Amino acid sequence: MGFSSIDDLVSEVTGGKFIRADWNKITLAASAYTIGRWYDMSNLAGTPIANAWAGTSLAYTACAETTGNGTQIFGIPHGGAVSTDTKHLLNASVISAVATAVPSQLMLVDMCGYWPGINNNTTSPQTLTGTPSLRYTNGAGVRAYLVQTVAAGAATQNITLSYTNTVPTSGRSLPVTVTTTASGIIGHITHSGVAANNYGPFLPLAAGDLGVSNVASITFSAATTGTAALVLAKPIMSIPLPIVSVSSERDFLNQLPSLPRIVDGANLTWLYFAGAATATNTNFYGSLEFGWG
Repeated sequence: MGFSSIDDLVSEVTGGKFIRADWNKITLAASAYTIGRWYDMSNLAGTPIANAWAGTSLAYTACAETTGNGTQIFGIPHGGAVSTDTKHLLNASVISAVATAVPSQLMLVDMCGYWPGINNNTTSPQTLTGTPSLRYTNGAGVRAYLVQTVAAGAATQNITLSYTNTVPTSGRSLPVTVTTTASGIIGHITHSGVAANNYGPFLPLAAGDLGVSNVASITFSAATTGTAALVLAKPIMSIPLPIVSVSSERDFLNQLPSLPRIVDGANLTWLYFAGAATATNTNFYGSLEFGWG
C-alpha cells in the first residue's frame, strides 16, 4: 500500500508501525582491508551475528530475515512481514571511531542467497544446483558477486559465469573479462580492486540485462587455493562515511524522498568499499529506521 501522504506516514509510524534496528560490526583481527576493494561485512562479528556461510557446497542456500541461512540469523532485523502493508526505509546512520575507516562507502543489500563451497583450486566448470526463489520478480535488480570464504591463493583468475537473466534467458555470460585479485582475504569481494579487469561490487551483466535470476555454473581460468561463495543480492541504498567519529545520516523522506522498499523476508546486510587502508579491529556502528503502512 505505502503512504498516501506525510500525514498518513506520521499516523502509521506513531501508531506503532515503526522499528529501529541498531547494528555494529568489527573487522577481523587478522585481516586489514585494502584500499580500493569491496568487502562483504556479513561475516564480521557484532550485532547481528556473523554469517558463517552455512550450506551444502555448490547448492543454493536461501537467506531470509527470520531464518537467516538456516543456521545463522545474520541479517539486520526490520520487524518481520507486514503484508498487505509495504515497508520502507526511513532513516539510516553509520559512524566509526577509527581514522582508517574513512573515507569509505557502505551499501545496504538484501542478500537473497548464495552458493557456498566454490573451489578456487580447479579450472573445471563447477555446476551450481538449486533454483533460487527470489523476492524480486524474475530477479529484477538482483546482482551477483563472488566473496572469499577461505582466503585465496597468490594467483589471479578470470571468471566465467553462465547465468539466467530476468526474461528469463539462460546461458548469459559476462560481457567483459573479469579477473580476481590475488591473495584475497576472507570477506573480500574477490573481483573488486584497482587492477585491470577488476569490477565491484557486482559482476557486470551482459548488455540489456536487468538482473540475475539464477546461475548455472562458474569456471576459473587458473587454479589457486581458497574457497568462495557466489551471492545473489539486491542493492537497497548507499551511504558515505567521510569523517571519523561523525555520524553519516540519510533521511529518505526529506533529504532524498525515495523511501526504499524493504520487502517481506529481506535479509539486510552491508557491503563496504575501502576508500582507505582499513585497519584490523575497526568498529562500525549505525541504525536503520523502518516504517510501514
